[in-house]
Amino acid sequence: MSYVVDASVACRFLLAEELSDRAELVLEGFLKGRCDLKAPKLIIYEVGNALWKAVRQGLIGLDEAFEKLSLLVRLKIDSIELDESMCRRILAWSVENDTTYYDGAYVIASKVTGFPLLTADDTLYEKASREVLTIHLKDYKP
Repeated sequence: MSYVVDASVACRFLLAEELSDRAELVLEGFLKGRCDLKAPKLIIYEVGNALWKAVRQGLIGLDEAFEKLSLLVRLKIDSIELDESMCRRILAWSVENDTTYYDGAYVIASKVTGFPLLTADDTLYEKASREVLTIHLKDYKP
C-alpha cells in the first residue's frame, strides 16, 4: 500500500508526541517494505521547522535535532514534484478550504497520485476527507 504522508506523521517518526506509537508502526512498515511513503518536497521544511521549535523549547538539543533531520533525509521518502499546474490547484484548494498552502499540497498530492493521505492533523483530516481518501494516524492499521 502507498500513502501520501504529511509532516504531522513524519514529525512523529522523530519526536515523542501523541500517536508516536502509531507513527512507529507506519515507519516499521515502510522500512520493511510493506508500505510506500510519498510526500511533497516541502515535508523536509515542515519537519525541519518542528525540529527547530523543539530545540527552541528545550525539548531536544541541536545535535539531536541534526541526527533526527539526517534520519528523515536517509529514509528517502519518495518526493512528489510540484509542477505549475499542481501549484495552482494547491492554491485554489487552500483558498476554498481556508487552510494553509502546505496542507493543500498534501491533499493535491494525494489527489494526483491516487494514494490515501495519512495525517495526524485533526483539522486537515476533516477538510481533506471531503476530497480524497484520508486516514487519520490513530486509525492506521498495518
